[in-house]
Amino acid sequence: MLEPSHTPAHRGQFAPFEYAFYSGLTDRHGLLDLFRHLHPDRVEHSWARRADLGYRYDHAHGSAALTEVLSGCEYVHETRELTADGTRLTDHSGLAVRLALTATSTLLPSDPATAATPGEPEPTLF
Repeated sequence: MLEPSHTPAHRGQFAPFEYAFYSGLTDRHGLLDLFRHLHPDRVEHSWARRADLGYRYDHAHGSAALTEVLSGCEYVHETRELTADGTRLTDHSGLAVRLALTATSTLLPSDPATAATPGEPEPTLF
């Protein structure tokens, strides 16, 4: 999935359906690209094979109502940065979405490997 405004480094690199999927989410379904909503002009890549060849492959889309609680949407590049020994974990960056939400019920910290006790509230994964 690629933003319609993206121009690839090499001609013919992407098929029309790769742009159409993005447009379908935004135009057809009315969803917003959360990163683009907060950073309309920022050029950032979630995948970079080389410093001069990167693409924003990873996206998070949401409704207009969701943007009211959107407090951040950033790429986390540490996994693809070179370490002191010249290696890196991956050539991809994660996308972190932060929402400012208020819990409407108590969240119970628990071990996700432990089954819920019948009649008790369901455990959470915290």
